Amino acid sequence: MSRRPGRRESREEVGEMGEFEQDAPEHARPRGIEDAGSAVPGRRSATPAHPVLPSRLRAVHEASLEESRRLAVRFRALAPSFLDPAEDGTDEDEAEAELLAAALALRCTRAVAARIVRDAHRAVTELPRTLERLETGEFPAAWFERILRRTRHLTAARMEDVDAATVHWPVSLTAEQFQLRLSRLLSRLESQQESPAHMTPEGRRRVELLPTRDDGIGCLRVIGPAPEILDLAHRLDAAARAVQAAQRRAFETGERIPLDPRGTAAETGKVASLALLQYDLLGGAALDTDGIPVPRPRFRLNVTVPVLTLLGGSEEPGMLEGTIPIPPAMARELAGQSTTWYRVLTDPCTGAFLPLPAERYTPTRAMLEHLRLRSSTCAVPGCTRSTSWASEADHIEEYCHEDPERGGLTELENLHLLCWQHHRAKTAGLLDPARLPCTPGLPGRTAWSIHDRVSVMVRDGTDLASPAMTRELMDSWTRYEAAREGRRRSLERRKDPPPAPPPPF
Repeated sequence: MSRRPGRRESREEVGEMGEFEQDAPEHARPRGIEDAGSAVPGRRSATPAHPVLPSRLRAVHEASLEESRRLAVRFRALAPSFLDPAEDGTDEDEAEAELLAAALALRCTRAVAARIVRDAHRAVTELPRTLERLETGEFPAAWFERILRRTRHLTAARMEDVDAATVHWPVSLTAEQFQLRLSRLLSRLESQQESPAHMTPEGRRRVELLPTRDDGIGCLRVIGPAPEILDLAHRLDAAARAVQAAQRRAFETGERIPLDPRGTAAETGKVASLALLQYDLLGGAALDTDGIPVPRPRFRLNVTVPVLTLLGGSEEPGMLEGTIPIPPAMARELAGQSTTWYRVLTDPCTGAFLPLPAERYTPTRAMLEHLRLRSSTCAVPGCTRSTSWASEADHIEEYCHEDPERGGLTELENLHLLCWQHHRAKTAGLLDPARLPCTPGLPGRTAWSIHDRVSVMVRDGTDLASPAMTRELMDSWTRYEAAREGRRRSLERRKDPPPAPPPPF
């Protein structure tokens, strides 16, 4: 095999697809290469790993090297926090307590901490040699994190191959060359293993509620094998077209308009669009549970609206389920459509929810609603599980059934809502909350001890939106209304164009 002048090879490069290519040692480089691109004789040429930069950007480059070192330190510190729930002998409550402690250290939610801790474990156990390069600062942190993201589905055996390859990749690669090399490596490795069950189209069947946008729009996504999704789409389309045909006949005969819950078709005199009919069909669909009784919802869907917003005296946003801000115009519209309103008393200055009296062991429905307004998610810091779905009321200071006077009372100051997992962990003693004395009219405080090693104090939520959230939401809504008004004026100009100007003579 002939070699082109100046081409360097190593035993690693001769391997498959060049994944193991290394930089040639300095003494092996052809004469003239070391000075290429350099204005100073004898100076090492600039590479993506050691670029020639102005002084203000050299500090940025040095910071990127330090970022790699810090990431390696963080991975090694977090790796022991990973307790695999799939392994025999793992205590689920112990693992959860450790995860909550890590979330506090990372200042993130429990779900985000779970991903970071798992990645730290994988970095230490599955990419040990590449991690050593990261610790020196020479291997870019962004490269290492990209490798972790794209290899979560690979087996331990395939990860050994990844580590054996990436440990030799030269840092003189550009970012684009690194991504291409990684994609090529993963394509080859993926062909050598069966896809895990949860990564197959059948294993990915699910329905997801996507994060709510800032314009009051929500999105529910259905994921599954393409034939099943196409079949669902075709059935939904066929049903909507049948209803559309029935609406046309109703207009012709003067009968009641079918499937017109908002009265849109009757008001406009036009059949509803297919998109709207498909939406209404899904919203009104009966869920076949094969005879299994579905419990009555524990909580109603809450839209909390400040009274001044209802009266038009304020533009503070409403809150859907305590976590999703909605524009005041939408909040007023929803309130106007409701047949029943519930008054929630709060302190007019602080927004703290005012207490209800303690009367019995089991919290009243009003107490449960009050607790859900005070905390829309599990009360444990870092947990984002909604209290609307599977929460359990818990006495912070245990209730004494034998002598209620000696135990914690069933009052709002001694109650909170926990998800089932953290309620169990509290019962096991791994989570220890303590209610702190509070000033009337101010938000309450709870001190949490996690695993007897981590402590944190959490304030109750209030019904007031933060100024930053309000400004951001109102700016978004103002832009939306301005665009809508612009479209309306444009349509009016098209319908009634201004008269032509008179001739100049």
